[in-house]
Amino acid sequence: MKSNLYETDFVEWAFNQALALSNHDIKGLDWDNLKEEIENLGREQINAVNSLLKQVIIHRLKLDYLNDEINRNHWESEINAFVDQIEDRLTATLINKIDLPKIYVRSRRDVLKQYPNLNIPENCPYNLDSLLVIFD
Repeated sequence: MKSNLYETDFVEWAFNQALALSNHDIKGLDWDNLKEEIENLGREQINAVNSLLKQVIIHRLKLDYLNDEINRNHWESEINAFVDQIEDRLTATLINKIDLPKIYVRSRRDVLKQYPNLNIPENCPYNLDSLLVIFD
């Protein structure tokens, strides 16, 4: 029944699992699916932070290496919005899972796709603290 509910009504299944946890009802827990969902939740959080960091880096590269005063305020506003979202999600545990060099490579690739002649560093010139700065 538990697995069937998981497949047919995920929301109801989740509420039932939360209730079983609250009541310390070990027999009421759908262990296999619960384990999978907890693992997925962790992956989703790190993927969300990585995606937001990628956007911050893309915009920082544009700010730092393009001479485009027209778009500067827009890019700074976008960075601020991404940083706000990162701050809402970031935990000490997630910080340890961030692969900044990997995110930078992907960000750099996207910027160079849009601006192929732009001269930007091959290695990440930023650290996490410098990426989480809000523009005034």
